[in-house]
Amino acid sequence: MGLFATLNPEQLGRVHRAQTAQNPFDVGACLTQAFNALKRDFWNIVLVHVVYVFLCCFLITLPPLTIGLSRFCEKALNGQPAGMEDLFSGFEQFGSSWLMTLVMIPFLVVGFLLCFIPGYYLAIAWCWSWSLLADRRGTFWECLEMSRQAVTTHWGWAFLLLFVANLVSQLGLIACCIGIFATLPLQALMVTAAYRRLFAEPPVA
Repeated sequence: MGLFATLNPEQLGRVHRAQTAQNPFDVGACLTQAFNALKRDFWNIVLVHVVYVFLCCFLITLPPLTIGLSRFCEKALNGQPAGMEDLFSGFEQFGSSWLMTLVMIPFLVVGFLLCFIPGYYLAIAWCWSWSLLADRRGTFWECLEMSRQAVTTHWGWAFLLLFVANLVSQLGLIACCIGIFATLPLQALMVTAAYRRLFAEPPVA
């Protein structure tokens, strides 16, 4: 039994593969994949991220748009056609995305109040629950637990990847804030690339 949900055998198998994955949070590999995807479809990716940032000013849209952005980034990394319809597809899971948000907030607040360490742990461990929910791998409870169990094994490397991804994003501010339109997509693509490496499907026999 997990801390937040009981996982079924398929989900447990997915978590086990993630826990035994080799270098899923390889910063260089994730950055390279993200850069190649951005270079391949630059203006489309930038435009979708600009719309995402603008619409997230309306707090109510943030959770479903985050799910949609995850789907968009995964398609972009795979070299598949991706567009605004993917960004807005997260509204199909509006309720689930908000329920997950409302569960995460109190745990994170309490965790950060307790010397920050529990809060940092959960913030990193739950980062990929959004991608799992976007892929419809389970309920929001199950996605939180799958992400937590899978990432905990590699927590230090996950922290490093998110630190570098955030640093890459912030570098865009140096160019009078204009560069952020290129570096912010890189951050999202790096996080999604790590998700693909962490929860890679087993090879077909």
